[in-house]
Amino acid sequence: MAQSSEALPMILITGGTGYIGSHTSVELINAGYSVVSLDNLYNSSRKVLDRLHQITGQTLEFIEGDIRDRQLLTELFRHHDFDAVMHFAGLKAVSESCENPLMYYDNNVTGTVNLCQTMAAHGLKNLVFSSSAAVYGNPEKLPITEDMPLSAINSYGRRYSARSAPI
Repeated sequence: MAQSSEALPMILITGGTGYIGSHTSVELINAGYSVVSLDNLYNSSRKVLDRLHQITGQTLEFIEGDIRDRQLLTELFRHHDFDAVMHFAGLKAVSESCENPLMYYDNNVTGTVNLCQTMAAHGLKNLVFSSSAAVYGNPEKLPITEDMPLSAINSYGRRYSARSAPI
């Protein structure tokens, strides 16, 4: 990994105030990483930032914004020398995704493409991507491994499969 301008490795966490993002932030901060959190607060709250501070004793940098905002992503990458991105900014409610499929496609697919394009433009290839087991449908065996064929059986799983395609 390339070293960032700061001594600590710098990680961008998208969806940083969500459940997975906030728990990952705690572990990374406790392990000595510098964390920048990006979240649009659609399914979370700024209160999470206070809790992260209580748990870690540190205040992480937080940017309220959306991965679909290309200009924001470009500015964020221009001002930070990230070593990696952990991408957790996906909408995930199955029923809502069936009621609002275009909103889910826009956030989960378009947003992921924007993030990947911005990373590529800045020479960053280190990505941890959080998906959903729904992309595997009804697997023939358990546990599910990442090399198993994708066979989503509903629109939710198909959108997550499409989200994974750019990666």
